[in-house]
Amino acid sequence: MPGTSFDRVASIYDETRGGERRGNHFADDLAAWIRGSRVVELGVGTGVIANGLRHHGVDVVGIDLSDAMMRAAVERIGPRVAVADVDRLPLADASVDTALFVWVLQLVPDPIATLAEAARVVRPGGRIITILSNGEYAPGDEMSPIFDELAALRPERLPRDRLSAADIEGLTLEHDGFTGWDEFASSVSDQIAGIEERIYSSMFDIDDTTWERVVDPVLTRLRALPDPDRPRQRRNRHPLLVWTITPGVWVGSGGDGHR
Repeated sequence: MPGTSFDRVASIYDETRGGERRGNHFADDLAAWIRGSRVVELGVGTGVIANGLRHHGVDVVGIDLSDAMMRAAVERIGPRVAVADVDRLPLADASVDTALFVWVLQLVPDPIATLAEAARVVRPGGRIITILSNGEYAPGDEMSPIFDELAALRPERLPRDRLSAADIEGLTLEHDGFTGWDEFASSVSDQIAGIEERIYSSMFDIDDTTWERVVDPVLTRLRALPDPDRPRQRRNRHPLLVWTITPGVWVGSGGDGHR
């Protein structure tokens, strides 16, 4: 079963997810962990992070399930992209130095299996780096406690501790931390509009009953906040995990044996 395609929101993805500002911010966090010159971003989206990594001298090849997102990525980073499922990568065993996932593992049916597939294509001594989507906001943020009530819409398949404790042959967890704090402005009205337009993947296909039970109370609480059109200065950060491919251990096709 493939992961979630973002075709339906490709035209507004950048404006609703921070665009190149966010891409540059995450690129700054990722650059220090990247090994080698053969780098692939799995779930490259519109290419904002791959583009940001260019400022660090890193050229990225991108893979994504969404054809519409890929077209945006081509406009940004050129024809260095391919449409494919991250669980069935069109790459040879041990063919890249570093594989990146940013806001992707919450979208796949089995994150552990997806990590194992990434491990297959990374060389011994190379790295897998992921930034998870379940970030945290600075204390005092008005909207984040209200948005937390939308957690019921997200599948319970990506607890951070499950990933950090994942026992995948050939993978060694090297780092379990956070990105730097990202600062941006956002109004309550903007957030309400995003929910009503169902721009978030957890809302793509929910039924009316679930909307009334989970989403409507959140909208009610947001509408009760004062000065809805005033931009709030917000700060958040996201989990950043790094694995190293253990030299001498085979994680290629078949999943056992030795390199």
